[in-house]
Amino acid sequence: MIKKMKTGKHAGQYQVRIQPVNKVTGKRESWPLEYAKNMRDAKAAERKMWADYEDGMQLWDGTTVFAEAFERYVKQRKSSISPVTYRDWSNSAAEFKKYFQNAKIKDINERVVEKFAHDFVRKHKSTVGRATVIAHRLTHMRNFFRELEGTVVKTNPVPEQFLTKFFRKSDFSIGKKRYIFTNDELQSIKKQIQLGLNNTSVANWGTRLALWIDLETGMRPGEVQALKFDNLVVENEYPTFKINDSWSDYARSFNGSLKARPKGYYRYCLPISQSLADFVELYQEEQERFLERHCLKNPQNLIFLNLHDYKTCANSIPITQRSMNEMLKKICDKLGIDSKGTQLSMYSFRHTLCTKLANKPGMSYPWAAERMGNSLAIFMRVYVKSDRDVNRKMMDNWMS
Repeated sequence: MIKKMKTGKHAGQYQVRIQPVNKVTGKRESWPLEYAKNMRDAKAAERKMWADYEDGMQLWDGTTVFAEAFERYVKQRKSSISPVTYRDWSNSAAEFKKYFQNAKIKDINERVVEKFAHDFVRKHKSTVGRATVIAHRLTHMRNFFRELEGTVVKTNPVPEQFLTKFFRKSDFSIGKKRYIFTNDELQSIKKQIQLGLNNTSVANWGTRLALWIDLETGMRPGEVQALKFDNLVVENEYPTFKINDSWSDYARSFNGSLKARPKGYYRYCLPISQSLADFVELYQEEQERFLERHCLKNPQNLIFLNLHDYKTCANSIPITQRSMNEMLKKICDKLGIDSKGTQLSMYSFRHTLCTKLANKPGMSYPWAAERMGNSLAIFMRVYVKSDRDVNRKMMDNWMS
């Protein structure tokens, strides 16, 4: 279907749309819209869209090779998922191709999937638990078969709660814990950051300022990297950041949205100190002078341009998560903060602030979860840990 647009940002262009019907399920499938400048290009685009669909369409039955069908399934979704997610799904496709080889869809049952899970863990010396590699592989497989339930397969060969069904409790690993800072450690880190900012040139301010912002907001590192100066706003007399984008070091591009949120969605972060807000404004002035001296521009108004590398700076590429993590570890080493084998990174700030929010008397959990960009369930299950400061108070209270 081709239609000339009369209004909107695509006014004057030709919208190209196809509505294929899956011959197995009988249901219409969604296909990304495209726009062309003229009718000739629109017709060419329509032909290509149908060709792409026919090349990867789900004409699957029980005799279709599972690994091949899954690979086509992943390729079909490339345009609708992030590069990082696509990489993860592609890894599943490669693993299924090696393991299942020419096995047909009808041959994949729960017993076969359970054997795959155990063989995978044994071969890769992998751990078992939430957010582990085997959990990802089985989730991908379950999502694939979900679309075939009731037509190609009677029941999904990957059951709900597949980990607890396939593995004994003793097979599960605890997983590496994330380091949670105490209030005193946060204050020491903040002072060390401020000391470093006062004793270095503006070209070295970026990573330190990124840590300071993360220390007070607990943003995801990719959200910090995508910050713009105009994201700094005032809400109910408190300075804060209003954000709607994130950065991917893997794709070396902006995602155009926040994690698990539609494009255009924005959120307010936790309120920040006035001293941090003032320093961000100071950094904007100093950054402008630096860029002017070196004949560089900042068309996207980014806070964390890489001022050490003129090429990446000119291409609006922010500082990396790796550089921020290295700076944090350097500061912690200087302060004698020992993570004792737990994970220490920018995400430690996020987990710390979530923990302190949950342990603060009178705190609204839905408000806290929204400020951190999570559902309430994820906020409580993933991020909230035992607060070391509260732990000490409770022990003192018990022993007094």
